[in-house]
Amino acid sequence: MELDSTNKIFAALSLQSDLRENSANTALNSGITLMKKKKYDQAVKAFKQASIYKPDMVEAYTYLGKAYSALGKKKEAIDAYKLSLKVDKTQDKLYTDIANLYIDQGKTADAMKILTDGIKQNKLNTLAYYTLGQLQAKAGDYKSAEMNFRQVTKLEPKDGNGYYALGMALNGEQRYDEAITQLTKAISLKKDFSAAIYELGRAYNGVGNQDKLQEQIDRLRNIGTPTALGFSSSLKAETAKPKIYFYNSVDSTLQLSLGPMQLLALDPGFITPGSRKEFTVAFNFDTDMDPSSVMQVTNWQISKARGGTAGLYDNGLYSPKEVAVPVVPNRVTYDATTREAKVTFSLQQNSSIDGIIDPKHIVFKFLGKDLKGRSMDESGNEYNGFSGYPF
Repeated sequence: MELDSTNKIFAALSLQSDLRENSANTALNSGITLMKKKKYDQAVKAFKQASIYKPDMVEAYTYLGKAYSALGKKKEAIDAYKLSLKVDKTQDKLYTDIANLYIDQGKTADAMKILTDGIKQNKLNTLAYYTLGQLQAKAGDYKSAEMNFRQVTKLEPKDGNGYYALGMALNGEQRYDEAITQLTKAISLKKDFSAAIYELGRAYNGVGNQDKLQEQIDRLRNIGTPTALGFSSSLKAETAKPKIYFYNSVDSTLQLSLGPMQLLALDPGFITPGSRKEFTVAFNFDTDMDPSSVMQVTNWQISKARGGTAGLYDNGLYSPKEVAVPVVPNRVTYDATTREAKVTFSLQQNSSIDGIIDPKHIVFKFLGKDLKGRSMDESGNEYNGFSGYPF
């Protein structure tokens, strides 16, 4: 009799358990249907009800997180996802979903922590490695990012995304040759991979291969999608080196259009043997320059033209009356608002008061950097009046 009573109790409990599970499944399915209809508030109630009927129902918490996320309630979504992980820690994607919600909230440290937890739980969680690496790269920790991206390439050797990310990190470490290898691999695995082509262009710029850099810019332009065109424009702007834009004759006291002439024609003060006079030549740059670099006189070179684009000083004729041209200026000023440099230097009369100068064939060369630390473009860091344009 006692045994029969016990069996009845177990049967009743089993029936009750079945009823609760059925109710949980009904509530879950109802919530999923409401999600499809975008009735997220009602879906939240249904998923909560499902979790009450069956507290260990993983799907109830996961869908609850999705519903909260759809409502823009990020904190609540994170809490729901964490409850789901508490029941089942093997849900790899949830770690990344939580991290993305933290990222949306600007909580990078929390995002990194949950991704690290995901990797500890499963060493094969490729998405967690990739997302963590992206966060580290964004924070400037390229070395750590590199380590995580190398794991991605090991786990997914036929996926171009891992090689792209690794190349991007290597660019950040200025290991450009290695970056070129990884990015070339990425592009071979994924056709028209605009982001990888952009990074490849940056790597070629890093090793000073301007032809290959231009090839990537053209390649992106030829792909023609809005994304590719955006990358093409960005790569061109990012890697463009500063140039001398033009010679400003209005702000100059020495006109570089003048040919060979006596110093006396420039300034009557040269009537005195050995007299010295200062002259200023103004140049404008095509980008914002580093003021300290521009004003460093040793970054400037002044010379007499020796042929080629600059022509020949005094048309190739040598005269003992030619006065010396200083190698460096006396001083240089820079106006950041106009990007204008004023180069001031001295000329000295000879003892016979018949010194000559050829302003048109005086070459001015700048070897400094712009505000972003970029060196001058060698196709536009010199100027003289004979050429009439920077070269």
